Amino acid sequence: MSMTALRRNTWWVLPELLALALVAALSPLLSPVDLDAALAERVTQVLELSTPAEHHDHGHEVKADDQVICTAETMGYEPADARTVADVRRVYAYYLCAAGSPGQPWDFASRISGPVVVELTEPPVVRIAQAGQGYPDRVRALLPDRLEARAFNGFVDHDLPKRVLERYEDEVANR
Repeated sequence: MSMTALRRNTWWVLPELLALALVAALSPLLSPVDLDAALAERVTQVLELSTPAEHHDHGHEVKADDQVICTAETMGYEPADARTVADVRRVYAYYLCAAGSPGQPWDFASRISGPVVVELTEPPVVRIAQAGQGYPDRVRALLPDRLEARAFNGFVDHDLPKRVLERYEDEVANR
């Protein structure tokens, strides 16, 4: 095969290499979105795997036979320049949990929501502001100043609470 024919048949390599280089260059910019999702999943797991005693300490009554269904939405994390879940020491999130025994309808489920701080230690440490009079002040004391306003606005993704309801119906109420 001549060099001219070789060049003619391999012209597509240059655009492919440029596209690959562009993806590699942009991936660090895209990772915070993926990190937020991974941290939200980690917070959800921590909350769902908490013991009844730990839930009680958070102001949420859970019986030994209850199943807990949660979701979380990341508001921030420390250190702020972390690139992976392993780099993160503390997650600030908004969460919703519902607990009930098998067959218990959603309307009778024990539910709690609000801002949460999860220290990603072993074991993880969950901190939630105690409900009642003075709650807003306790939330402000729990969070960095930059997240205080966000903490009182609920979920940005309004589908998350709907998904908790759907999961609860599927995994708890309909059993």
